Amino acid sequence: MACANFPSAWGDAAANLARIEGMVAEAAQQGADLVVFPELALSGYECGSGDCGMHHALAQTIPGPATDTIARLARRLDLYVVFSMPERDAGDATRVYISAPLIGPDGLIGVYRKIHVAPPPLFTETRCFTGGDSIPVFSTRFGPLGINICADFWVFPEIARIQMLKGARLILNCTASADAPDRPYYLTQMTGARATENMCYTATANLCGRERDKSYYGHSTIAGPAYPRFVRIYAQAGRDPELIVATLGFEQLHRFREAVALPALRRDEVILRELQALATGTGEGPIGSAEITQGG
Repeated sequence: MACANFPSAWGDAAANLARIEGMVAEAAQQGADLVVFPELALSGYECGSGDCGMHHALAQTIPGPATDTIARLARRLDLYVVFSMPERDAGDATRVYISAPLIGPDGLIGVYRKIHVAPPPLFTETRCFTGGDSIPVFSTRFGPLGINICADFWVFPEIARIQMLKGARLILNCTASADAPDRPYYLTQMTGARATENMCYTATANLCGRERDKSYYGHSTIAGPAYPRFVRIYAQAGRDPELIVATLGFEQLHRFREAVALPALRRDEVILRELQALATGTGEGPIGSAEITQGG
């Protein structure tokens, strides 16, 4: 499989689509069966101070022109492509999602919509986008896979866990992670952590370069167990535009799952009881800030 360190041209969907096509063709030349691109690669990520004009202007339905173009390419090259784009709701033109369609040799398979859109003051996503409301797993000739987008992967590990429990052996993350201290380490560490938690392969594709006000650091990463290791970083990009490619073996993954046998240790009844109690307000509430301070 391949992950793209992708330099999105802000607001230029035609240029970005052409670049996506070129990188997919290169990945095929390198033997990749699956190529993953970052969050909002088709349009660029930034909303500025909450101006949604660009994303709403470039939003397309799925299926639509962009997915049709990639579907023709995927059919010709006999591979799978995941890329992210602003998706216009076919039933309500005012609703736009941060989405990642999965396209295979036989066409559009499905779409994941980012669930946790980020709020101000650090982000402006909630001013422009609507959150998704489902956690699908998609069937491919390599088995089931899941897709996350950015915050869904970084800070809500429940999403990846649910996908693993639904059968996913590979979880893909499309992100637009901006430059900040220690961010490359964070991206690699968390991609490895999701792999360890779920005994599956994980791959994060990040933007690189500069849009308008934000710069992105790339460091796209492919990770997963490698018995007896709990995690191995199979491939990692730098800061510049590039493809990283890794060969992943499901036999090796199954050997790890068989040897470690963590699912047999997981107390589902305890976890479900606690989640239900939190959801209904019938269990112990969160520890108060004073108690946290005293305990910390």
